[in-house]
Amino acid sequence: MDQSLVDRTLDYLSAGPARDVAALDAVCDPGFESIRCDGAGRVVTLSRAAFMACVRAPRDQGQMGEGVGDISVLATSAYDGHGAVIVRRVQRGVPVLCTFVWRREEGEWTALLREFTFVLD
Repeated sequence: MDQSLVDRTLDYLSAGPARDVAALDAVCDPGFESIRCDGAGRVVTLSRAAFMACVRAPRDQGQMGEGVGDISVLATSAYDGHGAVIVRRVQRGVPVLCTFVWRREEGEWTALLREFTFVLD
């Protein structure tokens, strides 16, 4: 497992519940998309702007998110300047599977390109 890729992903995951918009803004590629699907086959794709609005709205209302929860990193893969991290999370008692796709430049994981999330329900 690529520990630098795992660490970068864990930093990203910690920024969400903290509503750290600046950290998310710095790491998400301009073309970032959050693609979410469920067990019924419904798919929602959030643009970078829509994703950031989802983070900003609760923060602007003074709400903090839940902690990152129970996280298990299942696998990492690096290829052609990109890397993927597969994570299993438990949120509010529900397992969630996520795959994060990163860009590598000059040996560093610089930008999050995609977040694929699968929730059973």
